[in-house]
Amino acid sequence: MHFQPLKAVALVILLWLTYVLYLNYSQEDHQYVRFRLDSSSLPYQYSPAVAAVFESQIIPQPAYLPAAHSSSFTMLPNGDLLAFWFAGTKEGSPDVKIWRSTYHNGKWSMATALVDPQMIAKANHRYVIKVGNPVIYRAENGVLHLFVVSVSIGGWSGSALNHLTSTDGGIHWSEPERIVISPFFNISTLVRTSAVTLSDGGFYLPVYMELGRKYPELLRFNYDGKFVEQIRITAKDKMIQPSLVALSSEKAWVYFRNANKPSEVRNLYASFSSNAGLSWSAPQKTNLLNPDSSLVVANLGSGRLLMVYNQDDRSQLKLALSRDGINWQPFYDLENQHGKEFSYPSIQINEDIVDIMYTDDRKVIKHVRLNREWLDRILNNVQY
Repeated sequence: MHFQPLKAVALVILLWLTYVLYLNYSQEDHQYVRFRLDSSSLPYQYSPAVAAVFESQIIPQPAYLPAAHSSSFTMLPNGDLLAFWFAGTKEGSPDVKIWRSTYHNGKWSMATALVDPQMIAKANHRYVIKVGNPVIYRAENGVLHLFVVSVSIGGWSGSALNHLTSTDGGIHWSEPERIVISPFFNISTLVRTSAVTLSDGGFYLPVYMELGRKYPELLRFNYDGKFVEQIRITAKDKMIQPSLVALSSEKAWVYFRNANKPSEVRNLYASFSSNAGLSWSAPQKTNLLNPDSSLVVANLGSGRLLMVYNQDDRSQLKLALSRDGINWQPFYDLENQHGKEFSYPSIQINEDIVDIMYTDDRKVIKHVRLNREWLDRILNNVQY
């Protein structure tokens, strides 16, 4: 019984340390920021002389790689594209690495490996068994930020988030640095979709948690690429891999992959923010379903949103358009081949050009490039 006062003192000290650490990690440098829209979200001036463009190609990788998945890409200042994905024997294998390729003058370079489990283990002094889901983002100051998921034990729910940077366009990279999101149990943070630029030169990185409950969050980074705070989007279970799209400096939609069981109705849900992502509405049902598969949404400008998504299953990859963020009209099949998988799309819009990448049958990464003229011609034949 004489140990009770010591236990009480220890408990008070623990609570105090928890509070201090919470302030340090969760509310450091908190301020009201706004979204910074890029040129793709602004009204585009069309030219009557523009020809419709729709082309595709497979990104080359070494023949000994039987599997590839989860691509992410960005555009460099000279107009080249820089893409990353993971490839190896199969998802989760120890031989899986993060691979990269550059698109220059209409052609992709042969892929080369950049990150492997041993590299992350050495940099962070931790045992790492597998890597996956790279996400690349080019910040307003030109710095490239590459985020990679790693796992030391168990499955993806026990993951950690690693951060690499490059200041010379991807030629040289920093060592991987483990992002500390929480002072306790810093695990189960995964990425899938691209970051969104903020008015202070920082950015939001959409992430999701898979340990126990599955839910989405935003991680905010400042101009220097330093993690500042995390923002819970919703506590609704099974909402993962959020795709964030800004409509204005303050308004945005975020869309979720629905990871519910196949026996349950898997609606495609979305949440809305009117204060630049600081708080979000309760998830709302759209008119689409989601077959437990990743999707992406981009702002076409002029009040139109473009979605790349799987409809009934991963054998169908479609384009859809919306003017209100809730009601969507499918209008084109990028892929539709029974028995194959086309999944995990990424998208970027730069002026007239729309670039889309996705997994092609879990074997390679496919790149589709189209322009707004092609889109308009297709949409003119669709009743919307």
